[in-house]
Amino acid sequence: MQFRVLGPPAIYDDVKQRSVQLTSPKQRALFGALLVRLGTPVPTDELIHELWGSSAPDKAGNALQAHVSRLRQQLIELEPSRANTPRLVVRGSGYVLQARPDTLDSVQFRLQVTRARRLVDSDPHAALLLLRKALGLWRGRALDGGSRGPLCSAAAARLEEERLVALGDLCEASLRIGQHHQLVNQLEELVVAHPLNLRFKDQLAVALERCGRHGEARVVRETARRPAADLPGPHGRTGNVRVLREPGSVRTEAVEKAGAEHAPERPGAADLVDGPGTQGHELARLRVRVEELTQVQHALRSEMERLAALVEERFPARRKDSA
Repeated sequence: MQFRVLGPPAIYDDVKQRSVQLTSPKQRALFGALLVRLGTPVPTDELIHELWGSSAPDKAGNALQAHVSRLRQQLIELEPSRANTPRLVVRGSGYVLQARPDTLDSVQFRLQVTRARRLVDSDPHAALLLLRKALGLWRGRALDGGSRGPLCSAAAARLEEERLVALGDLCEASLRIGQHHQLVNQLEELVVAHPLNLRFKDQLAVALERCGRHGEARVVRETARRPAADLPGPHGRTGNVRVLREPGSVRTEAVEKAGAEHAPERPGAADLVDGPGTQGHELARLRVRVEELTQVQHALRSEMERLAALVEERFPARRKDSA
């Protein structure tokens, strides 16, 4: 049996080779929270907050117990051999889902990405195949398919950040084997969707230069050097800038509506400023900087979780002895 969080929380039945979706939003929220803390007890109060937030019913403990019971029964039906040793059990003041880390698709994703990074310099073709395989594990937005509380929201943010880093690694491997022509369109889309990601901009400039489109590459590099508050897209004030190609010429065109068509529906830093002027621009830059630092923090947490998963996978006996 395998467990999936790179998309809606789901179970994969190895025997019948089929994916089992959870139909109830509360079941998905519960399952997601348990998968985020796989092998670790999750306190009842945290699970209640994850499922209901500040609107928990009067008998939330009983309601949670009912959801746990249904989820446990579904797991047993998929794996009847574990009827006497169910995966979902009470532990202290909470519940724990017991499974090996490598049964989780996010762990498989991280392991494959790590292997690929070791090969980028020596064998970029092999690295490219591993990265495609790793990114192929994604079935949608991480832990999607229902309301998400703080546990799943934080884990989903970290996973989405790791996915972006892996996409950057994939583009890097593709550039190393000379696939710059095939990369340009994809990188243009990534730059529009993630205007704060300087790695995508640098890779797009490299791809354009190798395609002989030096003027367009200069435009991309210039936008990368601009202050964050002045960047195009949802994080800035100027609208997205698309590099347009015409036979025999290179030109740029500012497209105000591109941000609404291609960017996530969320306010940019400049949209949060109360009024014009130097103070407003400085506030916008500070808010963008906070967002960048938050992304770095998520990436560091992801690395810690990945290292912990590797240790648990390689030294399971040692971990049991210490417990």
